[in-house]
Amino acid sequence: MAILFDKQSRVVPTWLAAAQYLDKMPDRKAMNIVLEISDPLTIADDDKAIMGRVDVALEKLDLTLSTVAGTIFPLAFYHRYGRPDFYDAYKKMIVRGKKQGTWGTYALRMMDRPSSKGRGRINPLEMLIERLSDSGQPSQKDGKSSSYTSAYELAVSDPESDLGIADLADLGGDVPTYDAGLDGRRWLGLPCLSHLSFKRIKTATGHAVHLTAMYRSHHYCARALGNLIGLAQLLSFVAKEAKLEVGTLTCLSSHAVLDVDEWGGVDRTRAILGLSAN
Repeated sequence: MAILFDKQSRVVPTWLAAAQYLDKMPDRKAMNIVLEISDPLTIADDDKAIMGRVDVALEKLDLTLSTVAGTIFPLAFYHRYGRPDFYDAYKKMIVRGKKQGTWGTYALRMMDRPSSKGRGRINPLEMLIERLSDSGQPSQKDGKSSSYTSAYELAVSDPESDLGIADLADLGGDVPTYDAGLDGRRWLGLPCLSHLSFKRIKTATGHAVHLTAMYRSHHYCARALGNLIGLAQLLSFVAKEAKLEVGTLTCLSSHAVLDVDEWGGVDRTRAILGLSAN
């Protein structure tokens, strides 16, 4: 049975509620944790204090929330270079810094894929923004434009073909985070983020873009909070560049685990989460 966490509107308290729930579960694991975050961009002072504690705990992993978030969306590159120049700047950095035998980052997979015809490269994220924008909506035969809700995916099929089709309302246009040719051969070291689905929804003042992310496996100490921050930044980028409002961020952790060893054990993890130690 899925467990929904939607009482908190912001990223940090929603993640915290789910992490505290996992602490009570057998083996600190659960299936189908759903986080629904209606205000994904707001970070309150209380949130910053929790984020500071998490950053300290992540030091032993040579990670920060910012570096984890940056694997999903490289905010610093975007701020420095803007769209579209940050795409090439980021790809050049990854080519220089990527360790041999590793699969790279989610951001890279969203920005750079081989053409289905085997000639050149495509940028599925850029194609998605163009498709979501008002100018990317299909025109009806009478010359009026129509607006489709659910044809904006970042996932597993052929993004070049799917994102190029504008006349089918319910066809997913996929921009991959999972690469079947590479990941289908692995048992370990697979990308945990499996699918990103964007929805263009009419509001009282225009249209908003909503994002749903699915994780096949999600580690709530080492990765989940940074992942959520990165997803919020990705949603903000897509909304801004497509000239849409920022909508709700929803995250499904199909297998969630509170990986307390990554933070130094149960007692230290509970202290970070604001829970009583044993």
